[in-house]
Amino acid sequence: MENSAVQSQRSISSISISNQSLNHSVGTGSSTSHSEFVNHGLLLWNQTRLQWIGNRSSENRGQAREPRLRWNATYENLLGTSKRFPQPIPLPEMVGFLVDIWVQEGLYG
Repeated sequence: MENSAVQSQRSISSISISNQSLNHSVGTGSSTSHSEFVNHGLLLWNQTRLQWIGNRSSENRGQAREPRLRWNATYENLLGTSKRFPQPIPLPEMVGFLVDIWVQEGLYG
Protein backbone atom coordinates (compact mmCIF):
# COMPACT_ATOMS: atom_id res chain seq x y z
CA MET A 1 0.00 0.00 0.00
CA GLU A 2 2.85 2.35 0.81
CA ASN A 3 4.39 1.70 -2.60
CA SER A 4 1.23 2.84 -4.40
CA ALA A 5 1.07 5.93 -2.19
CA VAL A 6 4.67 6.76 -3.10
CA GLN A 7 3.90 6.25 -6.80
CA SER A 8 0.81 8.47 -6.50
CA GLN A 9 2.87 11.16 -4.79
CA ARG A 10 5.48 10.91 -7.57
CA SER A 11 2.72 11.26 -10.17
CA ILE A 12 1.32 14.30 -8.41
CA SER A 13 4.81 15.80 -8.11
CA SER A 14 5.56 15.21 -11.78
CA ILE A 15 2.22 16.73 -12.80
CA SER A 16 2.92 19.73 -10.59
CA ILE A 17 6.41 20.13 -12.06
CA SER A 18 5.05 19.72 -15.59
CA ASN A 19 2.40 22.37 -14.96
CA GLN A 20 4.98 24.76 -13.52
CA SER A 21 7.36 24.33 -16.45
CA LEU A 22 4.45 24.69 -18.88
CA ASN A 23 3.40 27.93 -17.19
CA HIS A 24 6.97 29.25 -17.41
CA SER A 25 7.26 28.47 -21.12
CA VAL A 26 3.82 29.90 -21.96
CA GLY A 27 4.27 33.06 -19.90
CA THR A 28 5.06 36.41 -21.50
CA GLY A 29 8.23 36.86 -19.53
CA SER A 30 6.63 38.69 -16.64
CA SER A 31 6.82 37.06 -13.24
CA THR A 32 3.62 35.32 -12.23
CA SER A 33 2.80 33.60 -8.96
CA HIS A 34 2.23 29.88 -9.18
CA SER A 35 -0.42 28.24 -7.05
CA GLU A 36 0.07 24.78 -5.59
CA PHE A 37 -1.23 21.78 -7.43
CA VAL A 38 -4.86 21.01 -6.60
CA ASN A 39 -6.11 17.53 -7.41
CA HIS A 40 -9.59 18.38 -8.66
CA GLY A 41 -10.30 14.73 -9.44
CA LEU A 42 -9.65 13.77 -5.82
CA LEU A 43 -11.84 16.60 -4.57
CA LEU A 44 -14.67 15.50 -6.87
CA TRP A 45 -14.20 11.86 -5.80
CA ASN A 46 -14.42 12.76 -2.09
CA GLN A 47 -17.50 14.90 -2.69
CA THR A 48 -19.20 12.13 -4.69
CA ARG A 49 -18.23 9.52 -2.07
CA LEU A 50 -19.81 11.61 0.70
CA GLN A 51 -23.03 11.80 -1.29
CA TRP A 52 -22.88 8.04 -1.91
CA ILE A 53 -22.31 6.94 1.68
CA GLY A 54 -24.52 9.62 3.17
CA ASN A 55 -23.94 11.52 6.37
CA ARG A 56 -22.65 8.93 8.79
CA SER A 57 -21.68 10.39 12.10
CA SER A 58 -19.33 8.54 14.44
CA GLU A 59 -22.33 7.74 16.68
CA ASN A 60 -24.02 5.64 13.98
CA ARG A 61 -20.92 3.55 13.31
CA GLY A 62 -20.83 2.13 16.82
CA GLN A 63 -24.45 1.02 16.88
CA ALA A 64 -25.19 -2.65 16.36
CA ARG A 65 -27.72 -3.43 13.65
CA GLU A 66 -30.26 -6.17 13.62
CA PRO A 67 -28.95 -8.93 11.31
CA ARG A 68 -30.82 -9.12 8.03
CA LEU A 69 -30.05 -12.79 7.43
CA ARG A 70 -32.03 -15.32 9.43
CA TRP A 71 -30.03 -17.42 11.86
CA ASN A 72 -31.10 -20.59 10.03
CA ALA A 73 -30.37 -19.34 6.50
CA THR A 74 -28.61 -21.85 4.26
CA TYR A 75 -26.50 -21.32 1.18
CA GLU A 76 -29.12 -22.99 -1.00
CA ASN A 77 -32.00 -20.95 0.47
CA LEU A 78 -30.12 -17.71 0.09
CA LEU A 79 -28.13 -18.06 -3.11
CA GLY A 80 -29.71 -21.04 -4.86
CA THR A 81 -32.36 -18.87 -6.46
CA SER A 82 -32.34 -15.90 -8.80
CA LYS A 83 -34.92 -14.01 -6.73
CA ARG A 84 -33.84 -10.65 -5.37
CA PHE A 85 -33.43 -10.18 -1.64
CA PRO A 86 -36.34 -8.33 -0.02
CA GLN A 87 -33.88 -5.79 1.39
CA PRO A 88 -30.17 -5.11 0.88
CA ILE A 89 -27.80 -7.22 2.95
CA PRO A 90 -24.79 -5.36 4.37
CA LEU A 91 -21.51 -6.58 2.89
CA PRO A 92 -19.91 -7.53 6.26
CA GLU A 93 -22.94 -9.67 7.10
CA MET A 94 -22.85 -11.47 3.71
CA VAL A 95 -19.10 -12.03 3.92
CA GLY A 96 -19.45 -13.44 7.43
CA PHE A 97 -22.21 -15.76 6.24
CA LEU A 98 -20.16 -17.03 3.29
CA VAL A 99 -17.00 -17.52 5.38
CA ASP A 100 -18.98 -19.57 7.92
CA ILE A 101 -20.34 -21.78 5.12
CA TRP A 102 -16.90 -22.18 3.51
CA VAL A 103 -15.31 -23.10 6.85
CA GLN A 104 -18.02 -25.73 7.48
CA GLU A 105 -17.40 -27.21 4.03
CA GLY A 106 -13.63 -27.16 4.44
CA LEU A 107 -13.12 -24.64 1.65
CA TYR A 108 -11.67 -21.89 3.81
CA GLY A 109 -9.55 -21.65 6.91
